[in-house]
Amino acid sequence: MAHPSTVDRLAAGDHVCWTFDDHERHLEALVRFVRGGLERGEQVLYFTDTFLPEAFLVALGGYGVDAAAAQDGGRLRVTSADDSYLAGGFFEPERALEGWVKAIQDARGEGYAGLRVAVDMGWTARLAPGLDRLVSYEREVNRIFSEGYAMALCCYDRRLFTAAELERLGAAHPGTARGGAGTDEEWTPLLRMRREGGVLTLSGEADATNQDALRVMVEDVVESARDAGGHAVIDVSALTFADLAAVRLLAGAVTAGSARLRGAGPWLTDVLALVGVHDPGEGSAR
Repeated sequence: MAHPSTVDRLAAGDHVCWTFDDHERHLEALVRFVRGGLERGEQVLYFTDTFLPEAFLVALGGYGVDAAAAQDGGRLRVTSADDSYLAGGFFEPERALEGWVKAIQDARGEGYAGLRVAVDMGWTARLAPGLDRLVSYEREVNRIFSEGYAMALCCYDRRLFTAAELERLGAAHPGTARGGAGTDEEWTPLLRMRREGGVLTLSGEADATNQDALRVMVEDVVESARDAGGHAVIDVSALTFADLAAVRLLAGAVTAGSARLRGAGPWLTDVLALVGVHDPGEGSAR
């Protein structure tokens, strides 16, 4: 499984698929995640499916986290996934997305430095209406978290899902921490996406492991810019790699006149030229 220390590398705006197969190390990662948020003045939400909420709070105390004080002050909220995602006996993606928007608004209004969320996703392995829309939901979540105030750690127990299922779910996240991540070297999400108005900033690597997450964000910023009567700006100055599918996605937005690329380096400019884009946009190498 991913090393518990990988959660220390997350930043506001990240939406990560974190896989595990050991409850003890999963607990250690969650404790680090919660402690880090509380120390930074963030509000922390944990939707548990692996542990009973009461047992998790006791475990936090065993690791030296004053969970009672954090709960009393509203800084920490722990609830079961069944009481949130599956309230009413079914999964309704639209309601969940609206819930994240409200949670971010509430955290901002209460003066928190940020919002961090951890969700045990084991509940998605059970039969419940609406779960056929899980992957599309994970894609849409990127629109909300990419604004850069909140981060989300989606915890998938690898023993409950097939490799193919995890691959599809992972592609809906900008970054995935798979088994062994962070063991031999420092780990960060492969791709980071931040959205501010009509500008989408990409950093890291775009490939098949995060292609769906990238696609929904490019479509989102392009659609918003079109509605506003302008064109989107996609800042690729910190993009260090893009596979052919990602390049074609970016090229499609440029050739349609919906977006301009900012800061395309020589390597990206050359690849774009191969697919017919010779003028990628502002501040790009020629």
